[in-house]
Amino acid sequence: MQESTLTTSFGSQPLPLEHRLTLYKRLLAHDHSRAWWRFLNAVVRGGLSGLCLRGGLHLVSFLFGLIVKWRKQQAAKGLNFLSKLQDTARYAAFLATYSGAFVAVDEGIAALFGKRRPNDRHTSLALYILLRGATLIIRCGNKPDAPAAVRKALTPTRWKHGDTALMCVATSQILYSWIMMPHTLPSTYIKFLNRHGGRQQWHYDAARELCERAGKPLPPTPYKSLQHTRFKTYQGTCPCEVLHPGQSCDTFMLNFFPGAYLRALPVYLPVYLFPALLVHRKRLLDPKLAPDIARRAALGAMRSSLFLSLYCTLAWRGACVGFQHSNAASGKLLAMTCWTGGLASLAEKKSRRMELAHYCLARAMESCALCLTSWGYVRGNRLPKRIDVVIFSAATAAIMHCYSDSHGKHRDVFKSKYLNVLDFVFGNTGLEEGSIKHVPSTADLLNRLQDAGIPVPSKEVLRRRTASFLGSLENLQALSELETNTPTSDRLDAPFGSAKDSL
Repeated sequence: MQESTLTTSFGSQPLPLEHRLTLYKRLLAHDHSRAWWRFLNAVVRGGLSGLCLRGGLHLVSFLFGLIVKWRKQQAAKGLNFLSKLQDTARYAAFLATYSGAFVAVDEGIAALFGKRRPNDRHTSLALYILLRGATLIIRCGNKPDAPAAVRKALTPTRWKHGDTALMCVATSQILYSWIMMPHTLPSTYIKFLNRHGGRQQWHYDAARELCERAGKPLPPTPYKSLQHTRFKTYQGTCPCEVLHPGQSCDTFMLNFFPGAYLRALPVYLPVYLFPALLVHRKRLLDPKLAPDIARRAALGAMRSSLFLSLYCTLAWRGACVGFQHSNAASGKLLAMTCWTGGLASLAEKKSRRMELAHYCLARAMESCALCLTSWGYVRGNRLPKRIDVVIFSAATAAIMHCYSDSHGKHRDVFKSKYLNVLDFVFGNTGLEEGSIKHVPSTADLLNRLQDAGIPVPSKEVLRRRTASFLGSLENLQALSELETNTPTSDRLDAPFGSAKDSL
């Protein structure tokens, strides 16, 4: 069957009306015969791969044991071939199911939305992870046992407010790109900045046009971006006269902040509310714990909203200072003055400042690279097509170096929550020997015993026994403290007094 050209959801050109098929017709037009044979091929290949891998492993283990005389008694009695066959069959069924499910989902998406695949790149995400990896490497270099030359070279990274300095640098690039080169930022990010910038779209367009005219030998003429506004005859050079007409810069800043705070609250309330409902759902039912959890969530949302509102307010104020000082506007001036928005990170908790700096710096680095490409300083055709994959690979190498190299010597540079995730994925023991593996928890062991038919006490019985054991420990501790605080003369009559004490 000849493939039909269908409209995809990834930004392809719209098709003529006669080719816009309904969902049902799209499913009928799909090549079901090819899809069915591809599904069967994947299932058979997955099953055969499982048989070869797991069955071959069992066979090689058996033959190797016979050759080197391992487990002679077990070999003489004969292996449990039934259990080996069952294990092999389960593994083969798993791979066959996994392969079949993947192909089925892939064919379903192709039938509904077409076969064109998105060419999206995840450079921002890769840069963010690279910055995380670089941070871990720097922490390793700042450890007391690191070489003195390395510690000296990394002295600036130990500044108390280095995270705020990074935030200011990132802010300068992001806000420059927002006004002057918005195509270097994602459209969703531009919409976010437009909303929290507190102005209308024509304000941003006018600021861009004023900055672009700076330094050009052009006669003063009205601006195109202001033709449909009350400033259609404006020919000035200072954006402040358009951004906040009739107000001084200080008055504008004071009037801008309350509205910015109200716009920021809906952003951060779900960020703190939903995790609290998911993570602390049981504690929220406790009348003693619920008020404290709600208070901390509310304070976190209010603090983060304060950060975002101050970020926008200080950025506008810094730009206004530059515009008023020079009575003109330019892209360079904008980049050199709007960094003040990064100072708002001081309103956040110290533990969140570096997270914010990492996120904004990843956006700023991507935007800066696109700006350099637009200006002709960097040729995009000389870079790898999937530069995001290269960056992500380098980031992964840095993270795994800190996680497992030197037999886990640098694991202390991770925060506990990230280290727990890595241990869950890669293993939780064997780092000192260079052989990472998983050790089952008590719950896993109990589940395995139950699967094997071995009677295991219920959770309630185990809970009661644990409470009884802890109570016994508390009683012993109390007796020990009583013995320590009792004078020697009184301890002579104690029933458990030692022979040494009675002498």
